[in-house]
Amino acid sequence: MVFDMEGPDTWNSYSQALQGSGRTLLPTQTNLVDQVWGDQRPPNASGKIYSLPEAFTGSSWQEKVSGIRRQMEQHTRRPTAVLLAGLEETAWLFNLRGNDIPYNPVFYSYTLLTSTDISLFLDDWRLSPEARQSLRAQCPGLLCVELLPCRQAQAHLTRYVQGNVTVWVGTEYTTYGLYSTIPQEKLLEDSYSPVMLAKAVKNTKEQELLRAAHVRDAVAVIQYLLWLEKMVPQGQVDEFTAAQHIDALRQAQEYSCGPSFQSISASGLNAALAHYSPSNGSSRVLSVDEMYLLDTGGQYLDGTTDITRTVHWGVPTPLQKEAYTRVLMGNIDLSRLIFPPNTAGRTVESFARRALWDVGLNYGHGTGHGIGNFLSVHEWPVGFQSNNVPLTAGMFTSIEPGCYRDGEFGIRIEDVALVVEAETKEPFLTFEVVSLVPYDRNLIDLDLLSLEQIQYLNAYYQSLRKSPGPGSQSRMAEEHRERQTGLCPQVTKVATRAPDPPTPSQASATRTACTPG
Repeated sequence: MVFDMEGPDTWNSYSQALQGSGRTLLPTQTNLVDQVWGDQRPPNASGKIYSLPEAFTGSSWQEKVSGIRRQMEQHTRRPTAVLLAGLEETAWLFNLRGNDIPYNPVFYSYTLLTSTDISLFLDDWRLSPEARQSLRAQCPGLLCVELLPCRQAQAHLTRYVQGNVTVWVGTEYTTYGLYSTIPQEKLLEDSYSPVMLAKAVKNTKEQELLRAAHVRDAVAVIQYLLWLEKMVPQGQVDEFTAAQHIDALRQAQEYSCGPSFQSISASGLNAALAHYSPSNGSSRVLSVDEMYLLDTGGQYLDGTTDITRTVHWGVPTPLQKEAYTRVLMGNIDLSRLIFPPNTAGRTVESFARRALWDVGLNYGHGTGHGIGNFLSVHEWPVGFQSNNVPLTAGMFTSIEPGCYRDGEFGIRIEDVALVVEAETKEPFLTFEVVSLVPYDRNLIDLDLLSLEQIQYLNAYYQSLRKSPGPGSQSRMAEEHRERQTGLCPQVTKVATRAPDPPTPSQASATRTACTPG
């Protein structure tokens, strides 16, 4: 068995598992997958690598580099370099984006950042003129970026570690091929690099950008739900055409760069498959007699979104209604939780499951994940699993409990929330939900909700009505639901003003950068 593209932790676990079997893992410089492809190998990525305009970044790349170098100086081991192998890390550090990975605006690259030099490994011919100028503007000097081909990364690192150096690596995102190049005595290992951790905590401007993206995204999702309420009773929508429609609505929004993943558009029994995606010609027709689950997200120049809503246009069964309500209770209980600083997500994750556990229900997937500023929709190291870092103010995470009954239906309610400081006597934390789409009133059993949960729901709907983007759309949705069920909470309309988004002129020059070419 020969490979070296896995991370060091995976390599070590496989190596230990093979002990005593007479088999040994061996690194190789040859890409075995390329050999399998032969002449049929798809061409290398060729789309442009471009700079994000200043309006869509939280800080300049020079400020980010200087911040990482300060961390290097302040570390007890005084590392001389940081090695970056995660594509998100390099993209975030230099405020660059590309189109090499579907749904993710990243590009193939490595970075070796030292206290005096910056080596960026990529296909430099793909850099836009603006991106090249940004990286080379301060040459020569400490903030001059040396551009080198990707294929030279390992050889360059091999030469660098010949000296009196210490290289800081995040083992979760470093390939074994690069990791093994560094002598153990010259390694400073953490699960996540300082860049990955810095990226996870959004500054004030980044928070405003992500909020603005979610306002725009909510408009598209609410328009979609209203469209479904009109079209589904006519029997004219299937799972695949529905997914196409939400993509089209989102694409019409300002700063849109397409979906952040393939939408999960699932009706009836298909919704019981947590990661189902429809295909043309084999998808189910949406029916007023079945549950429908939509898990969808968008990429915008100012942020990445991810949201799930489950609806029923007819008469749900008592089990469906109770299951939905208990999923919503779990979403609310975790969203309104107040907890001490440095709390690990896994410590509070059970709050999302408690209402389900009370009646012997559960779900088999994670409760949430981090989300990026026009980067990956699943952004580590934030979340509620055992290998996530403690929650910190400024982190964004999804909160997405669910309930699935094989062969019958599936339910998931997902919101994105920002970790913020709570209004408490001592410094504690809580969540601020930034997703702004109504829940299905037709599926909520109010008798199951506590007074605190009802108060939370009313406050959520009030904040939704305040929002200048989805406000009018949400009122249309609520009024329609009120005619159907009489359950809509009555709240006062309050005028408010969202943070100013970047001007159209600032975005127009980069709109073409959202697509390959």
